[in-house]
Amino acid sequence: MSRYGQPIPIAFTGMAMVATLLVSVPAAPAAAQSTKAEGKILAQRLVEAAQAEHPEADEIGIMASTGHGCVGIASTDKSDIGEKCETDDIKPMRTGKPSVGREEGGFDVSLPLHDSSGTLVGVVGIGFKSAPGQTKASVLKQARNMASEMEKRIPSKAKLLQHSSYYSEREKG
Repeated sequence: MSRYGQPIPIAFTGMAMVATLLVSVPAAPAAAQSTKAEGKILAQRLVEAAQAEHPEADEIGIMASTGHGCVGIASTDKSDIGEKCETDDIKPMRTGKPSVGREEGGFDVSLPLHDSSGTLVGVVGIGFKSAPGQTKASVLKQARNMASEMEKRIPSKAKLLQHSSYYSEREKG
């Protein structure tokens, strides 16, 4: 969203576009900033909505391949955006199979992420807080359900980086 509320169309062209998006679009003054989804890229809206709907997940991120390799394009942990993917995140994109790891405090699951037509668009990584009776199988099932919910809302890889207001207008038109 531009300073004057006009949508900025964005095409997914790789890491250079992410850097341009983060650097060249002026931030709104603190008083004008909103916690609404309006103005955020679709990928960021998806991870925030998934976390709101699934409090058992303590962190959710979307990673995608770009001209500069695999990088985080959206996350509930803002410091992950623009960072290179970890090996556990790259593997599901290459193999099509999920990766489940036990870590202190819970589980980390990385799954291939597809658009609504089934085309691979990246990886979704989900961290789960430790809970009684939790197993690799149970967190994998939860993660697959969450990924499936997200995939229904992804028209294409390019749309993941479009501002939500631009995306919403296109959806209506």
